[in-house]
Amino acid sequence: MLLILAGVALATLTGQGNIIGNAENAVGKYNNSVADEQQFLNEIEKYFQNYLEGGNGDNPPTPPDPVEPPKVNEDGLATENTTIKPDPNSDIQITIPAGFAPAILATGTTQSLLGKDGSVASIMPADEWNNITTEDINKGIVIVDNAITYDNGQLTGTTPDFNEYVWVPIPDSNNFKSTAWNVNGSQQSIAIAPTTDEEKQNKYWDDSTTAEYTNMLASVEHYKGFYIGRYEGSQGENNIAQSKRNISTWTNVSQTTAITACTNNTKTPNMHLIYGIEWDSTLNWLIGNATISSSTPGATKTMTIEDIQTNSTTWGNYYNSTGDAEANSGSKQNTGYNESWKANNIYDLAGNVSEWTQEKYSTGTYRAIRGGGYNSDGDGYLVAYRFNRNESSTDYYCRVP
Repeated sequence: MLLILAGVALATLTGQGNIIGNAENAVGKYNNSVADEQQFLNEIEKYFQNYLEGGNGDNPPTPPDPVEPPKVNEDGLATENTTIKPDPNSDIQITIPAGFAPAILATGTTQSLLGKDGSVASIMPADEWNNITTEDINKGIVIVDNAITYDNGQLTGTTPDFNEYVWVPIPDSNNFKSTAWNVNGSQQSIAIAPTTDEEKQNKYWDDSTTAEYTNMLASVEHYKGFYIGRYEGSQGENNIAQSKRNISTWTNVSQTTAITACTNNTKTPNMHLIYGIEWDSTLNWLIGNATISSSTPGATKTMTIEDIQTNSTTWGNYYNSTGDAEANSGSKQNTGYNESWKANNIYDLAGNVSEWTQEKYSTGTYRAIRGGGYNSDGDGYLVAYRFNRNESSTDYYCRVP
């Protein structure tokens, strides 16, 4: 802003005349000039204040429209889909679905800081939702689907009565895609992604055979992201899949049963067994963005591509886990067990149990399994690696977005 300052020149009167008269005349003129000067200064102050407050200098600035807090029910859960976009010049945003609310974690923030208790402490009050920042979204916002109670409605306990999900922002839908990771060693089963329509429909990576998949793609493009279960899937009432803390993961289940368990959870709209494209896009989001454990106890690092395609032992439960991830590794643990087995608020993507996806591994009935498990090595069956089982096999289970 260019400030133009007006200077006032004072002229001296010369010549002869009655000294008293001249003096009285001078006093009168002085008093008038003081009043004029004060009025002039008041106008300048008003002019500059308008500029500082966003006005145009001539008229007072128009105050911004008040921001209405989101509409919530008595439990603090949204009564309608609510989109929060911290920066109008950025496509990074989050949509809180009806029936859900953002969570404040035990750290007092939205972040499950590495090595710190990542449990949910409370629901974020509605008048704070519009204070969610781009940084919060980039590091993973947790939402819950019920009031914060434990063990059949108690305010404290060990098993929550609510599910938890983490928002994965995809501001550019062109970046929402499956990835052919060059996994360490010779175990990588798929060297390149399909390129022709025939390959996409008839060979590997074929997720796109259902209306559910098509709707999922449209949702990601519209809302600029998707939710993923914060924890590995566990078995809820009536054999539905859930995403809850401190519960045994649901193992020894077929892929077909896992699909049904996810879609039968009618409380979570559009829940489905994770697709390969969602798994890969989550990993792409973490690279360069997530803080994870390193191989040195007590130390952290920013995730690199090597942590997903070469060695995942520093941030997952494998038999050869390293650093802080080594504690109680090598055997199956409850969800959310080790605070070093997480990235951007998501637990056990790497290790603990391997997870079914809806991605085809071949033209037959074999499906891709991801993540590796407690009884495998984190530099062989690591988080990006694709291996396979027949869809009727009961060796593995799922993560539910």
